[in-house]
Amino acid sequence: MRERLSRLSLRLGPPVGVGLVLGLIGPFGTFDLMPTAHRLGYWLAVISVNWLLADAVLRRLDAVAGDRLPVPRLTVPLVGACLAAVPATGVVALANGLSGIGWPDNVAVLFGWVLLLLAAISLPAYTWEDIQERIAAIPDPAGAEGVRSEAALSATETRQPEGDGLSLFTARLSAPLGGRLLCLEMQDHYLTVHHSAGSEMILCRMEDAARELDGLGRRVHRSWWVAADAVDRVERDGQRTFLRLSDDRRVPVGRSFRPDLKAAGWL
Repeated sequence: MRERLSRLSLRLGPPVGVGLVLGLIGPFGTFDLMPTAHRLGYWLAVISVNWLLADAVLRRLDAVAGDRLPVPRLTVPLVGACLAAVPATGVVALANGLSGIGWPDNVAVLFGWVLLLLAAISLPAYTWEDIQERIAAIPDPAGAEGVRSEAALSATETRQPEGDGLSLFTARLSAPLGGRLLCLEMQDHYLTVHHSAGSEMILCRMEDAARELDGLGRRVHRSWWVAADAVDRVERDGQRTFLRLSDDRRVPVGRSFRPDLKAAGWL
């Protein structure tokens, strides 16, 4: 119960906070047009409804095309804001008409203001979610240390078979793979190769690495590939899904990857 309340507060807190701030400031002429209580109710309603609307559009866009859009941290929230601005403009127009402000004379101008507001909200909100996923993927140092020690003692037993694909991929490394391959993390044009003996950053596209390592693991996120034998268990945090790896790392599972992972028996 306490966990549900915590998630609800995290979900409703931002729109309520933004609505209260705008209600006190009274932008777009609402400060002079409405008394304080009326103005606070107007902005709380408009921001809350449009926030939830934009959140639903962003989540759907991220699931359908998040891994295909360039620079997703920028393009997903901006494209999502453009899509959400269409119904959101209708919400604002209806709120203006019902609140006594009046129906809009120029819908195009109103759409521009709504789009600007949604973009200003969507960019930091989506970036925050992305940062939270990356933070969650960082392994616990205390837990990972014990796993690394155990892996080092039994390296010969846990080392993955040197198939053609793995040999081709490990040739990209500066030294032979020092242990078991765990996962790959995409960072712009580079990949960080995480294995039981450490990590190394290489210049390589995720698509090329996933193709070479086909059969040894799967892409689980636009920025992550995971080896099949590195998965310890599946964890869920609200609507987000993570894979807990053998080194105690939590890797986020992208929404667009979930159907294939479920079909493969990973989830």
